[in-house]
Amino acid sequence: MSRSRIDRATPSLIEPPVLRHALVATIAPLAPIDKTYSFLVPDELAERLKPGMRVEVPFGRSGRPQVAFCVDVSIQEWASTLKTIISVVDETPMIGPKLLELGRWLSRYYCSYLGHTLDMMIPAAAKAQAGRRRVKYVKLSEKTAKALDKDNLGSAKQQAVVQALRREGQVEIGRLCDLAGCTPAVVTGLEKKELVTIEIVMEEVSPAEANPSPHHPDFELSDDQQSAIGKIGESINSGKFSVQVLFGVTGSGKTEVYVSAIRQVLAAGRQAIMLVPEIALTTQTVRRLQTRFERVAVLHSGLSGVQRSRAWSAIARGEIPVVIGTRSAVFAPCPSLGVIIVDEEAEPSYKNLAAPRYHTRDVAIQRANLEGIPVVLGSATPSLETWKNAHQRKHYQLLRMPTRVRGLAMPQVYLVDMRQEHHERPGVHMLSRAMEEHLSATLDRKEQAVLLLNRRGYAGYLHCPKCKYVYTCPHCDVHMVFHASTGLAHCHYCHQRVEMPKLCPMSNCDGRLSRFGIGTQRVEEELGLKFPAARVRRMDSDAMQKNEDYADILAAFERREFDFLVGTQMIAKGLDFPFVSFVGIVSADTALGLNDFRSEERTFQLVLQVAGRSGRGDAPGHVVVQTFAADADPIRHAVAGNYEAFADGELQKRRRAKLPPWTRMMRVIIADPLYTKLQKAGDALKQELEAALGRRGIAASVFGPSPCPIKRLRDSYRMDIQLTFETAGAMLSAIDLFKSEGTLKSSVKTLTVDVDPVSLQ
Repeated sequence: MSRSRIDRATPSLIEPPVLRHALVATIAPLAPIDKTYSFLVPDELAERLKPGMRVEVPFGRSGRPQVAFCVDVSIQEWASTLKTIISVVDETPMIGPKLLELGRWLSRYYCSYLGHTLDMMIPAAAKAQAGRRRVKYVKLSEKTAKALDKDNLGSAKQQAVVQALRREGQVEIGRLCDLAGCTPAVVTGLEKKELVTIEIVMEEVSPAEANPSPHHPDFELSDDQQSAIGKIGESINSGKFSVQVLFGVTGSGKTEVYVSAIRQVLAAGRQAIMLVPEIALTTQTVRRLQTRFERVAVLHSGLSGVQRSRAWSAIARGEIPVVIGTRSAVFAPCPSLGVIIVDEEAEPSYKNLAAPRYHTRDVAIQRANLEGIPVVLGSATPSLETWKNAHQRKHYQLLRMPTRVRGLAMPQVYLVDMRQEHHERPGVHMLSRAMEEHLSATLDRKEQAVLLLNRRGYAGYLHCPKCKYVYTCPHCDVHMVFHASTGLAHCHYCHQRVEMPKLCPMSNCDGRLSRFGIGTQRVEEELGLKFPAARVRRMDSDAMQKNEDYADILAAFERREFDFLVGTQMIAKGLDFPFVSFVGIVSADTALGLNDFRSEERTFQLVLQVAGRSGRGDAPGHVVVQTFAADADPIRHAVAGNYEAFADGELQKRRRAKLPPWTRMMRVIIADPLYTKLQKAGDALKQELEAALGRRGIAASVFGPSPCPIKRLRDSYRMDIQLTFETAGAMLSAIDLFKSEGTLKSSVKTLTVDVDPVSLQ
């Protein structure tokens, strides 16, 4: 790491007797402190220091050097004692002005510390300059010519160095020593005489190569695609901020609209960011975009530190115009950004689960606003927040794509009420008669099928029929799940694995534990029994250990190396296989029992999205939806493929209940190993929150403290307090108040603030 350091083991304290003017830097420490500090900028750093750089400052009473972010540099008046900056860590700003402003917004809106927020926006590998090395370049100084006249170069080796530099110009020090037959000490001696200058340059060990020549397939665009492309193009040319909501059914060709928007931006010499929920779930989309453009950076957690650092640096230099990635890619340091695209904007995985708990879609919108560019939100099932905004906010534009490309028909969907199925059909069957018939017909036609069950494992419950005991995780308040692949009982939250006892662990009970419920492993087993000729593969987080595993199994499916693909929600979106003519949803109501006001929205989105994987080729599509809640609104509307009817009905319910998106929600989660301590702390925290809101006259509804749906997690009990506000402005005022007064503190082990939560678990 390049560092210009000033020797200040004991920082100087300047105590002006009168008001003075000086160059002062505003610093945001990386420590959990919600304030900024002022430090004097020494003369030797005045030209180098810029906002967005990291600096080393003496912090605290001990004056121990600590790294912090410089967020402002200006001439200021000061009269109090100020410490002086020790050194500048970075050669150039790590965060540009627009991203610095975005960081301030993030810190305020999501109730986090500014220094920590800015630090989070930059990959650790980029901060460490992974994949780069310090290279010393040597060249002759201005004094060298005079020195030659005076013949005072000294030794023969020093003369050989000078002669080599006269021939070669600027030379890397190692090569120079080879040319002159000397050691680096000889070159250092010339530097002391001021006859040569040595410059340290950070260079990439092996710069990333460009992709092969881009591929431009000749697609005949539909009228819907052309209309959407035209309107997005107008927003790009306007040079103004806007939100384009691309509402297109599955198979309507949204990816081609994205490609056209990116091409238009690149033609103007600008850059584009395309965000995807998870690289593994959108392998096909990413692969297609990589082949369509010459230089593409793909940013995700599976990259090595060197790969991420090289990509980050190349993006910052403007060398890579197209950036594709998951959540953190929204902070890509594009110096000339022209558009941001958020594919599948309703996906809950866009929510960051570590502080600051930001939502990538909302950060993308805010960044586009700061940059003065359009943002495109694409989905077949937009979030209710986006749907409401598209109808009420002036800077939103709704672009409809209601039909599939090439005039392909939407799949025919059949609803199976499993309550009636179990009544009419004896025995235990995971698959209904209708699903078995369609699977058999799919095999006969030599086509492919996808089966969804959003629950991994073999059996979801291990219980004792004698005493009704249910085997739960020893560290969490959740059921253990039996996995046939390991023969162990797994906790899907703390990842505890234990050998499943044969007998009930309750005292005075000698009952045998039974397996109940279904998972993807059990469906895979039943398919093998009922369709022995079928080639079956399973795709869930148990079977997929590495990012490469996802790509490998999808590539094998595309090559038609197997017939049935069984998986969890990771197979619901982004897959486009022309030979998939049947989709089976084994249990459509898995999420309906969750204690979460978004459960119906999630259920509807999942069913409609996975149904859309069928019939995307020449073969007509068929879908069987199995459920124990056939009369539930999200199931009915998803089977009918009617998003607008579901959205209108669900919005009416939310409005009556005063829930988002009609209100703004802030959730405070506290956790501690001692439940009595947690209860007392929760009651005290609620009183402090209500008192603070009352003093400032901020209207809010405060609920709780109540046990979380998962009451205990990793040996800590959990409770939450939910605050709802009429407007975002009221919530921001409350956040500012809580931060300024230090209200969000407690004696419990952990306290987490979640603004705009997407899950209440």
